Amino acid sequence: MIGSNEIGKSTLLKCLSGLLPTFGGKIIIENQNNTGLKQRERSRLIAVVPQSFNTDYDFSVEEIVLMGKNPYLGHQDKESAKDYEIVEKAMKMTKTLQFKGHLFNELSGGEKQRVILARAIAHEPDILLLDEPTSALDIHHQIEVMELIKELNTEKGMTIVAVLHDLNLAEHFCKRLIMIHEGRIVADGIPAEVIVQKNLKKLYDMKMFICNNWIFEKLEVIPVWVLKTQQAEKPLRIYVICGGKSASRIIEELDNKGHQITAGVLNKGSDDWFVCKSLNLEVVEERPFTAIMSEKQKENPALMRDADIILIADVPFGRANINNLMGLGMVEADIYMHMGCLNRDFTDGLLEQYLKNIKAHKKIYEIGDYDEFFEFLKQ
Repeated sequence: MIGSNEIGKSTLLKCLSGLLPTFGGKIIIENQNNTGLKQRERSRLIAVVPQSFNTDYDFSVEEIVLMGKNPYLGHQDKESAKDYEIVEKAMKMTKTLQFKGHLFNELSGGEKQRVILARAIAHEPDILLLDEPTSALDIHHQIEVMELIKELNTEKGMTIVAVLHDLNLAEHFCKRLIMIHEGRIVADGIPAEVIVQKNLKKLYDMKMFICNNWIFEKLEVIPVWVLKTQQAEKPLRIYVICGGKSASRIIEELDNKGHQITAGVLNKGSDDWFVCKSLNLEVVEERPFTAIMSEKQKENPALMRDADIILIADVPFGRANINNLMGLGMVEADIYMHMGCLNRDFTDGLLEQYLKNIKAHKKIYEIGDYDEFFEFLKQ
């Protein structure tokens, strides 16, 4: 389960585990109504890893993990040799065996979290409920714990219900995501169906990018900002000639300040194209890894004519994209050019000729970096 704070995720886990009563609806656990289960019956089916666990008594780590066997023991029963074997195996799985004789209260927050997970594993439940199981862990142990949880699901057949705040961990390790907002399910399905812009906007008042991590063939959520920067007093219409990853930062910053941005012609899949599409900007696009066709090039002038400013980004020019400069001599907009593009000229002299033709009709303001461009905008 994913969602913002204070919307009922932890409460739902407590209802599933029987810690809180339900006042409507039904919870069915293995074809049985949850309200009809006795606490011991429910405890044998479900183990819980809460956000935090504290005790006023000086239990050792081994004693804490042994508590996972309590639902199977009577008041007079003692743990068997088999129980101790299960407990030791659970501690090995969670890398907590080294703390076996240590006092639980003397461990760090991350160590305690892994001990409580070991207790849940020793429980050998059918269902494991986890409330932010990685919140107190460093990145190494986050991945280790999530890999272990996935193993419990795929190899042990254990049903896992987890509350996670890290969207990337959730997407990477979970087969199904349930998104909760204001106490209701707003999305339920595979990660690619749930982690989409319209859902994230519902939950988080911030700008995020969603991209494909081509290494793992997974989605990746990139948080950008929460607090908006100072808005431009007079927002401008700015057309950006870019490509590759030449203008990703400047496009995002200009959009963040409230300017109306258009761009082209961009190959689909490039970084600049991805940023423009993520921001819902109007862009002229071409197929990936292809030269810009004349049909697409004809879409450029309309956007250029509507612009107050045209920015030629720090983009490498070759014969595939040099025609993006066509028509610039006839526009009314002011033209700014990042001088870095002159150092990445692969046109055999065409770029110089194009710029000469433009300058015969229009002044080109030359900038050394994008900060200089922002200074021009302030003026």
